[in-house]
Amino acid sequence: MKPNQLITSHVDIHRFSFPMREEQAVQLILARLASATIGRLLNEQQRACNLLTLAGAVAIVPPLENISSMMLAESITSRNIDSDIRRLVDQPYVEGKCLSCACPSVPSTIFQEDPIEPKTGIKFPTFLEDDSSPSAAVLVGIGFKGMRVMRVKNLNLYAFGLYMQPTSIREKLGPKYASFPTDKLMENPDFYSDLLRENLDIRVRLVVNYNGLSVGAVRDVFEKSLGLRLQKMNPNTDFHCLKTFGSHFTEDIAIPSGTKIDFCQTSDGKLITEIDGKQIGAVRSKDLCKAFFDMYIGDSPVSLEAKKVVAQNVAGLIGRR
Repeated sequence: MKPNQLITSHVDIHRFSFPMREEQAVQLILARLASATIGRLLNEQQRACNLLTLAGAVAIVPPLENISSMMLAESITSRNIDSDIRRLVDQPYVEGKCLSCACPSVPSTIFQEDPIEPKTGIKFPTFLEDDSSPSAAVLVGIGFKGMRVMRVKNLNLYAFGLYMQPTSIREKLGPKYASFPTDKLMENPDFYSDLLRENLDIRVRLVVNYNGLSVGAVRDVFEKSLGLRLQKMNPNTDFHCLKTFGSHFTEDIAIPSGTKIDFCQTSDGKLITEIDGKQIGAVRSKDLCKAFFDMYIGDSPVSLEAKKVVAQNVAGLIGRR
């Protein structure tokens, strides 16, 4: 192709409102080529800077095995750092599944099948006991506890599931709240207070998802968090119950990934601790029970979203027969 044809093929001289000489057209083409080349170079430079920044951030994050056990444990009872908290249950309230037992006292469930906590991939059983038992504890919500290291790495420390007995809920909370619309109930602070005050049969199951936790660090942070909540709830409480609770977590107990730690509140105000189905201790203290479950359904919970899901599901169980 001749030079004149090249110019004509790239520049339509008739687009301009003034005559253009061929030399001007060539200059225009060269200017556009230079501008495009500079733009590509700037984009490549920006991408390179971003990669270097990310590499530097990753480089200063300590290896996971070097993260202190106390740093990990401190986040066990504190609220999730992530601002983008994913919904903990895709369908927080669904129709109860049809149970094989026709006994009307058998509790219905809010889950059609055993749900999986999405952040950790840990599955929780809908019932902790035989689902034909009227006293079977039913899963009312799941969540996870995570922490962020240097704003780069995310560690999912454990998943948790909260269980309640529908019969107990209806008997103790039904007369007061059965007529409340669910959305109003979820915004009612008295409802959350009554969930803690009525000494319901409640159980929370923690499933460890990270291998770097030690039982000693977990014990220390539980004692610290519970001590602060006890002081706020009842400054005159007998804090000896807290030391008794902490003494159950002896150094010979291992809690690798997959370990199940259950905390069960009985209707007479006893807090029972089990690890992988084996009871390691029990403390009779209504104040301690209230302070412990306050971490999950009270003020400043581990997961605010999980607290809302639990309230929605409990409201559904109150109104069901």
